[in-house]
Amino acid sequence: MSTAIAIAKEYASLIDLLETTDELTPEMIADTLGGMQGELGDKLDAMMVICRNLQGNASTCAEEMSRLATRKTSFEGKEKAIRKHMLTCLQAAGLDKLKTAKNTFTDAQGAIRVIIDSKDKIPDEYEGVSLVDVETVITPNKRAIKEVIESAEAVAAEILARGETPPAELLNPVPGAHLERGERSLRVR
Repeated sequence: MSTAIAIAKEYASLIDLLETTDELTPEMIADTLGGMQGELGDKLDAMMVICRNLQGNASTCAEEMSRLATRKTSFEGKEKAIRKHMLTCLQAAGLDKLKTAKNTFTDAQGAIRVIIDSKDKIPDEYEGVSLVDVETVITPNKRAIKEVIESAEAVAAEILARGETPPAELLNPVPGAHLERGERSLRVR
């Protein structure tokens, strides 16, 4: 039994042979090519079954990740509630610290946190110290860039078809960007 890639290579070799020889009848050619296409089709169908199975496994993993994330959040909430209850017990007993053979429990003072009441009221600086960080986010609009480049390429092609030289701004309309065809992909219906 041949592999799918071996069948595909044999098929391509046979096509090349047919272009260079006249010894085979049309019936022989049709039988041979039909058989090879059938074998290759069977192999590809079998591989597609595996692909669909893998897609199902990936989907199951995604669902399980979601379920486990929910459980994780639940466990973290329970742990936080138990810690709060332990602190309440220490405070009710009037203890700041309790030592056991395995742990030391301490009613620790909370850290000082900054609470922002209104971002708009905070000054940029206070006595030379910067109180705010400014971020500028530049995100290129890829859809607009693609349209501009494709439009320029179409105009440049028309100019070239007339035998003229297109202007430089049509050859590189968006400096810092270019179009590139993506990797080939398999579509299955």
